[in-house]
Amino acid sequence: MTVAIVPKKLLLCMVILALSACSSAPQKPTSMPTKPSQEYTEVPLQQQERTANQWLAVAQTVEGAEQVDALLQAAATLQRDEQWQKSAVVVGQIQRHFSSSQLTESQQQLVALLEARFAAHEARWPYVERLLQPLLTPRLTADFPQQTLELALQAARAQQHWQQAAHFQLQLVNIRPTENSSETAQAVWNTLKYVDQPSDVVLPPASQRSREVAGWAALMHTLHEINRQPEALLTLANSWLEQFNEHPGQFVIDQLINLTSTPRNNILVLLPLSGQYQTQGKAVRDGMVMALARQPQVKATFVDTNQFDFGSLPELLQQHQANLLLGPLLKPNVAAVDASLLPEDMPWLTLNEQEQTLHTMHALQHYFALDSETEIRQAAAHMAAQGHRHPVVFAPDTTRGRQQAEVFAQAWQQQFADDMPLESGSYSTTDEMKSAVQQQLGVSQSDARIYQVKIAAGKIIVDAEARSRADLDSVYLVGGIEQTRLLKPFIDVNISAFRKALPVYANSGSHTLRNSLSENDLDNVRFTEAPWLLPNHTQQQMLKDMLQLRSAWGYNDARLAAFGHDAVILSQRLPLLQLMPGISAEGLTGKLHVEAQRIIRELQWARFDEHEVVAR
Repeated sequence: MTVAIVPKKLLLCMVILALSACSSAPQKPTSMPTKPSQEYTEVPLQQQERTANQWLAVAQTVEGAEQVDALLQAAATLQRDEQWQKSAVVVGQIQRHFSSSQLTESQQQLVALLEARFAAHEARWPYVERLLQPLLTPRLTADFPQQTLELALQAARAQQHWQQAAHFQLQLVNIRPTENSSETAQAVWNTLKYVDQPSDVVLPPASQRSREVAGWAALMHTLHEINRQPEALLTLANSWLEQFNEHPGQFVIDQLINLTSTPRNNILVLLPLSGQYQTQGKAVRDGMVMALARQPQVKATFVDTNQFDFGSLPELLQQHQANLLLGPLLKPNVAAVDASLLPEDMPWLTLNEQEQTLHTMHALQHYFALDSETEIRQAAAHMAAQGHRHPVVFAPDTTRGRQQAEVFAQAWQQQFADDMPLESGSYSTTDEMKSAVQQQLGVSQSDARIYQVKIAAGKIIVDAEARSRADLDSVYLVGGIEQTRLLKPFIDVNISAFRKALPVYANSGSHTLRNSLSENDLDNVRFTEAPWLLPNHTQQQMLKDMLQLRSAWGYNDARLAAFGHDAVILSQRLPLLQLMPGISAEGLTGKLHVEAQRIIRELQWARFDEHEVVAR
């Protein structure tokens, strides 16, 4: 292969000038890059004792492919020495003066790898993936395979693409066994434990698959099977241990058996059963009783937290021989529990988030909350996934309404690397609702322009119709059903006739048990909801029975009952969910999984179809 020769002195001068400019130019303030979760293996250097300047000096004395190699070694050395900007300058000079057709395949791969590492340093993960793609498919490159996989793994982990991350992790294990190192094995599991669909992880070909990789893959499948058959835990765990004895992942099974061997069958529950919040507390209790009826081996003692002395909690736990604490339900009461006084081995599942940062965190503490913020954040993520880029949010002009609108705004911006436009409108009265809709949809401005044109036209008849903005593509409504039933018609009538209707999204507050609204009030509104309250749920008969028994209940009470039911289920399932966060439990309030000591609820989407609710 012929490589174009750049005059030695000219090339070196260009590189040195560029490096000097890089050093002397004022630096733009940048955010701190995301720290990698794993150290990169260094790009192989032919003589690592050489400095970058020495490699540049070598580039001055050689020609052709050797000159390119020396420049690449200089760039790699600069990265090794954390001089990222200078490294980028050298790589940029290579790309400028040597076309890809003039470089060997190995040199092309190293250029791509060095550029990808610089992009990773700046946390530009999608760009890292694009640069590495040619090195990963259709087969793993023969040059720098370990470094390529490590960087691809880092990019997938940073973006929480866990199936892809597991694929790269197992490829790495296949070429670099863990050799029973507990630290390395834990690093492997720290990727695999987030996989929610083990069957979707692409494994190395069977003919090339090591026993260790087969064991890791089987371990993921085993834990997911235990989630489906909790009663078969020991049978499934022992089967894996027999098949993969002395496997580095054995510690995972050991941890699971150790966690599940501790009894959780005597629960102390803290709920407000009298006073201002007794209705909510009793609804949660009723849901817990539903779950306990299906688990006769579990017993619960209910304590009324209204006027309860939380300082006496340790004695109360001992008195009832409790081995699990559930509650409290109210935020101030969560903060009132002194975690330092609880037994170290006592699992504790609160039924709300903490009101403020607690001074002491309990090692076995998890948070489970039935909060509207979860719905709002999931709505923002869902709308972004549907391709919406220019939504408008309408919220009541109250403290709560403004807070919820801000939660949506923050969640929306988290979906994108760059700021995405987000319009918002607020209202206090029905008249302000109409004005807010017309203002945000641009109808008011269009009317004003038409008025000015008519004045300028004088006696000339001007036939014009106000038009709504063309850039907006969706709407999110923060309020409850009363606001939704008024806002939706305003939105529909203010959309230009030649435009499609804007998709309208809302939360579960727009779904009530007794709804006497006309078919057009909520038609085609999409909303998040607890699966139990949607048609065709497997436990729908249980919901009907509960609503018949509690005739004064509405859906808000039913959601609280579902919440109590799921809290009991979680109290028994937490060890497995904690060990493998990719596993989820199908609850009445949503799909439940553990993330950083919090229970995350994944709600279901539904929409109004005239008088019917259709689950999606």
